[in-house]
Amino acid sequence: NIKVYNIFMNAYNYLREKYDSHMMKNTEWGAVAYLSHSAYGIGNEININNNSSYMTGYSAAADTDQSSYTGESGTDDTVTKAYNTPTGSLASTTGNITGVYDMSGGAHEYVAGYSKNIEKDSGFSDTDLTTKYPGYFDKYPEDSTQTSYKNRILGDATGEMGPFYYYWDKDEAKRYHNAWYADSSYFVFSTNPWFARGGNYNGGVLAGQFNFNRYTGGAYSAVSSRLVLSPL
Repeated sequence: NIKVYNIFMNAYNYLREKYDSHMMKNTEWGAVAYLSHSAYGIGNEININNNSSYMTGYSAAADTDQSSYTGESGTDDTVTKAYNTPTGSLASTTGNITGVYDMSGGAHEYVAGYSKNIEKDSGFSDTDLTTKYPGYFDKYPEDSTQTSYKNRILGDATGEMGPFYYYWDKDEAKRYHNAWYADSSYFVFSTNPWFARGGNYNGGVLAGQFNFNRYTGGAYSAVSSRLVLSPL
């Protein structure tokens, strides 16, 4: 529930004396997503974190319905399982407790990727993005539309997820889905220029490590973020 600027500065100033700490970039999310799908990861779709209290490290119980939007969610042990249980570990990128959790569901996660020259509600100035912190953002063409998948940056796990399909979900709303597990797929554009990844706890089929969506950069109660610590 904070703007992208505050997310970025909190991450940037975290243990800065020891690490190149920063807000996760869109391409870094892509790298983790691809590793999850490889021989070095779970090799499959990551279980959704369907805990409706936004508790980290949870996984949907096996008999919950995640086939459409909205998926079954809650806080009861019959619906959602903790990270250190056999089902809970299926929500990590490796299928065990040493992996990265919450790549599917939980909360949407802002990443440092946006339509260049469009700050919108992020709290950033153009100088911040182009001069002060130029290496910490993935920048996409400012004339992008929500289906400009060709404008992807190779490795960011957006446009590579095609072909893309537009069809009715069970809640009678029509949405764009990708070919990798039917995750929701919306590119950034002028009025919603900031990428968010992963999907929400009730996202059902829309959520996943290959989910990508777009927001204004402003504060939303259902949008979180992720910190990256790299060696200096």
